[in-house]
Amino acid sequence: MLKTTFQSLFGVLCAAILGVSLASAADVIAELAASRVITLTPSDSLEKAPVVSGVTLDPTGKLLAAAGDDHLVHVFDVDRGTQLQRLAWHTDWVKAAAFRPDGGMLATAGADRRICLWEMAAKGRPHTLPELTAAVSTLVYSPDGRKLAAAGFNGRVWIFHADTGQRLQELAGPGSDIRSLVFSPDGSRLAAAGRTGVVRIWEADGGRQMADVPLSSRRIHAMAFSSDGKLLAAAGQQRVVWLLDGLTGQLATTLPERPGEVRSLCFCGDSLLASGGSSNVIHLWNLETKQEKCRLVGHTGSIAALVYDARKGTLLSGSFDTTVRVWPVGGQAADALTQR
Repeated sequence: MLKTTFQSLFGVLCAAILGVSLASAADVIAELAASRVITLTPSDSLEKAPVVSGVTLDPTGKLLAAAGDDHLVHVFDVDRGTQLQRLAWHTDWVKAAAFRPDGGMLATAGADRRICLWEMAAKGRPHTLPELTAAVSTLVYSPDGRKLAAAGFNGRVWIFHADTGQRLQELAGPGSDIRSLVFSPDGSRLAAAGRTGVVRIWEADGGRQMADVPLSSRRIHAMAFSSDGKLLAAAGQQRVVWLLDGLTGQLATTLPERPGEVRSLCFCGDSLLASGGSSNVIHLWNLETKQEKCRLVGHTGSIAALVYDARKGTLLSGSFDTTVRVWPVGGQAADALTQR
């Protein structure tokens, strides 16, 4: 009797352990390594390699600009991984960089309160806009390339004429510390977010405020619009990713929490969203199931910036570990990931 009872209990225990093992196996997330690693090198043998705080691709996908804390902007040939230029004019940490949609101009900005406009064909000194009243943490071109929006640590969003640098407009942001700006793909809306955890959306023409969306009591670091403009992703210190209706700003859903703050977001086509941050891992989310499908591993520092090249189906990431990494996530690779 005692032996039979013991055997029964042992069987239940084994079944329980087996069940946990099977459940754990079913929850395993695939991990992928980068196909290429581009390492930023110091400009002087006595200096340390710079952290990467901003990355941007030109429209051809051939040129990559990486900004960092060495006050320089490093321009690379993406395919070869070779450095072509070091753009030196800033006097402090360069926080953000953006290519104009036609590729003719590169805008950079940072802690020195300067916005520099670099003509890529000229390869000379930049055109600098009048010094601003606060450090700049984010800047973005409108899809038509006619406007340049910038913001930072004084609660204002500045709108400039992209060619002349003339200040066209100044909008009141959602708080005194703005970390992310993004235009909708059709250029009709502009969104800003930062320390207050509120996403503010305006009509890009005229600046009429359309919505204030309170998501968190903690800082929002990153936002991204889907290619059709129907979704607006936002994330930050709260470790979750919110998906908003891109037109109304209403919360649609929340992706599951993952370790670490989220510092960067990027849509990779219609079915994948990438999020990176202080956990040193990039999470790829299947937007149909709202579940994580893959992790991109290899970085050893916070992932500050993400950009997707739709032509090649590659995601590029810039990190505090002084590298930019290239990941194949589009096309057949994306199909394989979403089928897991």
